Amino acid sequence: ENLHGLLNRNLADKMCCYLLEYYLFHLYFQRGRRAVSRVKLTYVLCGFGMIALLEFFGAFVHIFEVTYDENFVYPYEGNVHEFVNALRRNEKPQVEPINEYRYAFILKQPQKCKENADDTLRLVYIVKSAIENFDRRTAIRNSWGIEKRFFDVPTRTIFVVGTHPDDQEVEAKLKLEAGIYKDIVQANFIDSYYNNTIKTMMSFKWLVKYCPNSKFYVFVDDDMYVSVKNVATFIRNPANYPFYLMESRKVYSAHKREIKQSDLMNYNDINFNNNSATYDLKIKTSFTEDSTIHESTNNNSWKDMHEKQELKVNDRKIENEHVLRLFNKSTSNRIKRQLFDFELPDDIRLFAGFVFMRSAPHRHKFSKWYVTLKEYPYHLWPPYVTAGAYILSKEALLDLYYTSFYTKHFRFDDIFLGLVAKKADIVPFHCEEFHFYKKAYTKHSYTYVITSHGYEDPNELLQIWNEQKALGNA
Repeated sequence: ENLHGLLNRNLADKMCCYLLEYYLFHLYFQRGRRAVSRVKLTYVLCGFGMIALLEFFGAFVHIFEVTYDENFVYPYEGNVHEFVNALRRNEKPQVEPINEYRYAFILKQPQKCKENADDTLRLVYIVKSAIENFDRRTAIRNSWGIEKRFFDVPTRTIFVVGTHPDDQEVEAKLKLEAGIYKDIVQANFIDSYYNNTIKTMMSFKWLVKYCPNSKFYVFVDDDMYVSVKNVATFIRNPANYPFYLMESRKVYSAHKREIKQSDLMNYNDINFNNNSATYDLKIKTSFTEDSTIHESTNNNSWKDMHEKQELKVNDRKIENEHVLRLFNKSTSNRIKRQLFDFELPDDIRLFAGFVFMRSAPHRHKFSKWYVTLKEYPYHLWPPYVTAGAYILSKEALLDLYYTSFYTKHFRFDDIFLGLVAKKADIVPFHCEEFHFYKKAYTKHSYTYVITSHGYEDPNELLQIWNEQKALGNA
């Protein structure tokens, strides 16, 4: 019995040991498994967070973008030139327009461009203004918007606004302002940032209907500095501005101007008559988008884009000479006369400003300029001019206006005009002196500046403009 009892006790002790070991193993195993589970869960959560972040920044959208260069089409799909020409002749086109901005004018100012004895104008400034920006409009009227700045350059200044139907006080104040100055055009669309395309195209509509008698049209935001003098100088010789001013002694000297092979043009019959240097040039038709020099595929911010697109002067000059050849496709096989400081032909199609040739849509969802694939599926925009300031010749204005009838609406006005220009076969013309950012100011840094963004403060605009006027630069 004693032996039996001893065996039972040993067995019981072993069982207790086994149970204790099992308990301890199970305890540590569960803790380890929970620790492992927590680590796995952390990785899983981090993974999902990374995916969500990449989605938010549009990384996955880029995978599904369509290559612009080989596949670009935009409604209306097809050649629209015949329809545009029919509309310009006041005839019925074979295909009905797909996009007419059927808003009505509340304030028209129909006589604004007919105050001249001969009804001819050199420049019309169209200021895209927010309805509540009364002080900015006042500052413009007292600075670069003065219509008699130069006696030999007849100009007009027009402010285009929408409506604030929920703010009757602002509307009443606007009506009073319009009655005093007679320079405000208002249409019945809501005045907001994402309606800027509507504001732009209603400006076009007003110009075609009430002000077709100007040679050039300057579109400007109400927070821009503008040098009227430099605008007038630029439109005389856009291909060489401002370099022909810097080298005027060479140009007007008794020596023949040296033409480098890199100029890419055929110059002949150089004459000097009445102190004006002229040359004949044969327009060539060899131009492809692949030959453009101005490139940027990053569109993260306006300033970043500018910094990444700085180019050598000579390279930019070559590109602009390419564009000069395409000003008017219908005359590309003729001889044209270009003068160093004279008049561009009446049939020139000039669409000038700061041009982005190869920038990409914003696909990150927090961006003010976010664009979905449904809105625009391509990985690049067509060449476009920043909307803050640009110049159109009369021919370009008319072709862009009627081509817009066959271009699907897009909410960003500069992109929309880029789409329209591509359909119209108008190549935007680049000039570095249109500053879409605020150019750092010193007394002598604005000598050749045509426009500069960033003058929200009316007092600052007046101060800078008056100082530049005193220096002979405004």
